[in-house]
Amino acid sequence: MALLNDQFEFTRPQALTLTAGLLQLAFGWFDVFGLDPNYHVVQIGVGALGVAMAWRHDLARMYGILLLLSFGMLAFSLNDLTTESFLEVRTALIGLVITLARPAKHAQN
Repeated sequence: MALLNDQFEFTRPQALTLTAGLLQLAFGWFDVFGLDPNYHVVQIGVGALGVAMAWRHDLARMYGILLLLSFGMLAFSLNDLTTESFLEVRTALIGLVITLARPAKHAQN
């Protein structure tokens, strides 16, 4: 976590991780897509992990790699096209964006 002028500032990967974690929590808590209840538990767990890992830059990158690898493997292992497979591809792409996001440069005074 970068500190500047006694204020907390998140890098882009940290902000993306926090946003993805909160959205996963919301989608897991509210039945938005009409999914299997077991998948809601997975979404809540992934969301809580994202919120917890957003507080440090290196952990935010690790969260992106975990999403990319785990949900990417799940997406490629399925043979049918369902709502769950779409959400797995979406989550893997979110992990790719978090992993490849460049942190912002510090502003010069």
